[in-house]
Amino acid sequence: MRTQAIISLTAALLLLLTATSAAHAATPKACELLDAKTAASLAGSAVGAPADVQGVGCFYTTKSGSATVGLTMADAPANAGSDVTRAMKMASPGATTESIPDLGDQNLLIVRTSNQNGLMVVYHHKTLSLAVQQRMTPDLKAAMIKAMRQIMSKL
Repeated sequence: MRTQAIISLTAALLLLLTATSAAHAATPKACELLDAKTAASLAGSAVGAPADVQGVGCFYTTKSGSATVGLTMADAPANAGSDVTRAMKMASPGATTESIPDLGDQNLLIVRTSNQNGLMVVYHHKTLSLAVQQRMTPDLKAAMIKAMRQIMSKL
């Protein structure tokens, strides 16, 4: 009877450890989150092979070299509150900024006159930054939001 209790306890612990390990699976790499099809859609034309930056950055350049699309990710600060959005705004002088409703815990769309646009989102303790070198249009804004939602769904 004691052996059966030990076996049951061991099985329960093993099940708990397996479930915990699955819940803490490794974060996908940036190039697994941003694929070539999405990058080409954002860039407006075909892109070349991605440049992977140590798993935390992924950059695509159009075949003509006229535009770049990239995704970077980092651990969000433990105190990721409204200070993160405020800091992102301060880091973008001269840019137009906007928060997108219901996108992650916090976010900021940054539109620059230099066509270096970004969408930064804090989500699941990660800061995700999607950058698109392209003139901002309503269609591009919608595509960036859609792409970020797809990226977030993979985390």
